[in-house]
Amino acid sequence: MRRVVIKPNLIIDRPGPTTPVDLVEALVRHYLPRYEVVVAECSGWCETWEAFEALGYTRLAERYGIKLVDLNKDRYEIASRPDALVLKSFELPLTVKDAFLISAALLKTHSLTGVSLSMKNMLGIAVGEPVPAGKKRRFHKLGLHESIVDICFYKRPDLAVIDGRVACIGGELGGRPQPFGLVIFSDDPVAADAFGARLLGYDPFSIMHIRLAHELGLGTADLGEVEIIELVA
Repeated sequence: MRRVVIKPNLIIDRPGPTTPVDLVEALVRHYLPRYEVVVAECSGWCETWEAFEALGYTRLAERYGIKLVDLNKDRYEIASRPDALVLKSFELPLTVKDAFLISAALLKTHSLTGVSLSMKNMLGIAVGEPVPAGKKRRFHKLGLHESIVDICFYKRPDLAVIDGRVACIGGELGGRPQPFGLVIFSDDPVAADAFGARLLGYDPFSIMHIRLAHELGLGTADLGEVEIIELVA
């Protein structure tokens, strides 16, 4: 049975800047029982299991009999790409390696990268540093935008889901809620992020990691080339 891995954005153990559990529940219900479903994360500003517990993910796992994985403690293999921008090697978690990977992100602005959407969410598959907070600091030192693109080359999301029902505006941790009333779905994470960036008031090509991903062939950020289908519930 093929594994579906849902990767939410659980940067911290409180609602607001994190992926709501009901979005992930809808995805779980869609893929069960045809597939093995796993929810996997490596929180950046708290212990992952604290986020799972506080945000309702442990109850979700109990209700549907699915597995939760802290990717910081997962087994991994060392993958290499000589053409990588900054991450010439990467610890690729075995949970996500051969899985159908869903990046279940939030529509969110970010103080350093402009936006935090489906590709930025992929920083959470990387092994974190053993520090109380800011577990992804090595990527800040290497180049945050370049690291995002490299990680997406090592493991590109098969499906990007961006929850824009209520966005987080003004910061990745302490932003204010702003309703947009939509959810973005795309099998092209670059296109999904480009559309999300535009909703947030950015030219997609002004966001460095979106532009780099477009230029390097990870997907398209040219929304003129994207078929946008609006579905009304």
